[in-house]
Amino acid sequence: MRRTVIPLLVVLLVGVVTLPGAAVNDPRSEPAETTPPVRVYVSETLNISAVELSGGSGAIGTNATTFRAVGGGASFTIESPAAADFDGVEPGSYYVTTDSDVQAELSVRRPEIDSLELRDQQAVTVTNRSTDPEHLNRLSVRARYNFDAVDRLNVTVVGPSGATVATGRITGSRGLIRVEISDPVPGVYTVTAAGSGVDAASRTATVRVRGTTATPTATATTTPASAPTTTASTTTPTPTGTPLPATPTRAEQPATPTDPATATVGDGHGFGVLTVLAAALALTAMALARRH
Repeated sequence: MRRTVIPLLVVLLVGVVTLPGAAVNDPRSEPAETTPPVRVYVSETLNISAVELSGGSGAIGTNATTFRAVGGGASFTIESPAAADFDGVEPGSYYVTTDSDVQAELSVRRPEIDSLELRDQQAVTVTNRSTDPEHLNRLSVRARYNFDAVDRLNVTVVGPSGATVATGRITGSRGLIRVEISDPVPGVYTVTAAGSGVDAASRTATVRVRGTTATPTATATTTPASAPTTTASTTTPTPTGTPLPATPTRAEQPATPTDPATATVGDGHGFGVLTVLAAALALTAMALARRH
């Protein structure tokens, strides 16, 4: 009997440990319990007007209420306890400043998604890994989070093109859902799980589908040819016919003979003056000889 009872107890204990927590289909609108300290989550919006005061003097009510951290430190004010917004409030225990004691009325917790696991239709884990297209028609998504008693998780699958290809909802921690993906194409699929009302909690995982991703064909662009550039010629065209003789340069031109009658007598070394005098004397001597 002992050998059969002990294994049975072990199985029961394991079953209790792995059972999912409380499940909710929609985010809560007010706490299920009103006895302090009441647990709320960062970014949650809900009605806390019925939460009892720790000093035993009624409830929080609907008037603006200031809360201070137990032990001193941070504080915040809720303008409307009927729609209290805990977005940005630091986690911790807080008491109402107008109460008769400093016992906590609220326990503000940080919402966390501890894990997000993806499996293909062959039950192979593909979280941040690769798989073949034919194995991703059905994708299993499992998540573990700490606020399943107050909110659900919305699951969104975005394909390589950036479009949403599947959606789902997880209503309990460690819960498993399956989403259908029609005709998976090569590329990265991004899976995001986020709280519906507790929207500060979010977690993302990816799975890459193997294959060649089609790339757009480049369109050839024709560049018009440049018009030929004509360089103006500075050469004067020569008329057809008998070619003209080349004009000699100044150094090649023949010396122009000088007319003796117009020759200019130079004064170089005095030879020009003597010649004129000799000629005059000769003419005078000839004239005298003819007279005699």
